[in-house]
Amino acid sequence: MCESNRLTNLYEVDVPLLQNRVYESRDAAIGSGKGNMVLTRCGDCGFAFNAAFDENAIVYDENYDNSVPSKLFQDYYEQIVDYFYEKYRLKNEYVYDIGCGKGTFLKLLCKKYTDVNGIGIDPSYEGDTQPSANLRFINDFFKTEHVTEKPALLISRHVFEHIEYPVSFLNIIQEPLKRFQDIPVFIEVPDFEWIVKNETFWDICYEHCNYFSPYPLQQLFTAAAIRLNAITPAFGLQYLWVEGVINPSQKSQNNLEGLPFLQVNRVEQFIKNIELAKSHVKEVLAMYKTNSVKIAIWGMATKGVIFSNRIDPRREIIDYCIDINETKQNKYIPGTGHQIHAPSILENLHEKVVVIIMNGNYIKEIKQEALNYCRNCTFIDAHGNSI
Repeated sequence: MCESNRLTNLYEVDVPLLQNRVYESRDAAIGSGKGNMVLTRCGDCGFAFNAAFDENAIVYDENYDNSVPSKLFQDYYEQIVDYFYEKYRLKNEYVYDIGCGKGTFLKLLCKKYTDVNGIGIDPSYEGDTQPSANLRFINDFFKTEHVTEKPALLISRHVFEHIEYPVSFLNIIQEPLKRFQDIPVFIEVPDFEWIVKNETFWDICYEHCNYFSPYPLQQLFTAAAIRLNAITPAFGLQYLWVEGVINPSQKSQNNLEGLPFLQVNRVEQFIKNIELAKSHVKEVLAMYKTNSVKIAIWGMATKGVIFSNRIDPRREIIDYCIDINETKQNKYIPGTGHQIHAPSILENLHEKVVVIIMNGNYIKEIKQEALNYCRNCTFIDAHGNSI
């Protein structure tokens, strides 16, 4: 990020290469391979990253699926869509979505606001490349030639945590935009400070080679000569919205004041507590198992997959892994080979069930859904606390 060599390796663990890739068979899932995570921190800018990351080990194709078919997440998308349309005056304008995934967000934007022209670019996109007159998808990595119109907004949501060299990538993105002035850019990333504060060790994964907090994000925009306008916590403080302007007509330095610098002692305390947290939640789950309670984990995206690999590598503790994403159901997670089930798996159980809710943002939604199938459920978070 800042080209400093004051680097400290804080933590090392082997984790699945792709936690958002599921497999047709348990053997394939178990044999899918792991990557070495060496969490490293810069002493100058505070940026954290995986010093052992190998981008050649990662393949984003049509089998990669990080979609979240949740009402709460849909509402969150609606919030962003409305915010974009009003703030950036998108009527009759072009929006580029770099790393759009399956295109869920961009499809919502262009369906709700039919006067917006959307162009999504992602190698993992599958399906119709022109589902509507105002929407087009490009199944590819971002290239200069993809930018044929002046964007009113450039979006890149949950991409930069996957990119080994974020400054270089940001420079690549802005290269074809240099012929235009005042191009707004919006980047969304997980907030590493939230991970540290809440000690969510299950958010440390191989796919995410970068761990951003506000001060390193300012360094990112400064290094790419992009004006930084705002960094805003979002989605229950788990994410950061980063907004700026590419090639501003009025040159000015990034001058956001008071951006927090995540101190190394806080990160070190988080690392020290990981093994304690693992031991505690294992003890809690062992107590339930002793009392013939079934263990179900709800949410088999990043958090659920990494948690299962760290807590139950031999599939001895967790009885059911549940996800509402139908494309994941009846398939197997990487590393451990736990099978993913639909919520209906709870319907005919006679035993008591404890449901681990991996993301606190979804507590209300998950409880309502689970109780449709199982009246004998209790709920805990991934630290083992009742919720």
